[in-house]
Amino acid sequence: MDYTALANELLSVRANLLQVPASQQLSQMVKGEMFVLNYLVTHETIIHPKELSEKMAVTTARIASLLNHMEEKKLISRYTDPEDSRQIVVILTQEGKLAIQAVRAKVISYVSTMLEGLGPEDAEAYIRIQKKIWNNYQQNH
Repeated sequence: MDYTALANELLSVRANLLQVPASQQLSQMVKGEMFVLNYLVTHETIIHPKELSEKMAVTTARIASLLNHMEEKKLISRYTDPEDSRQIVVILTQEGKLAIQAVRAKVISYVSTMLEGLGPEDAEAYIRIQKKIWNNYQQNH
């Protein structure tokens, strides 16, 4: 099998998918403020800026700047970690929770429609393959 040809085809397909609203919405969820809000709402643990930096694969300076803007917008609050006074904890404010809930509802609607268009078997296969890609990455890093 020519994996280089398949890789080229995938690049082309991924570029075209940027025009699909569901792909656009998903793309926004893994960047900047939306990533932080979604991460905070989906994790029940204490979140430190360093963890956000690692998960987003950006510098701690970039995270600090992003959190400053989000705090100005009243989407998040930062507090001293009760278990380690040298650390800062990031939490969602009520405004942040409402903002991410609205965005998540919109994204889920778009993605549900996209998956419905694939049909049940292809939709499940699509998710299975995405998970397999992630699992392969985790095993090799």
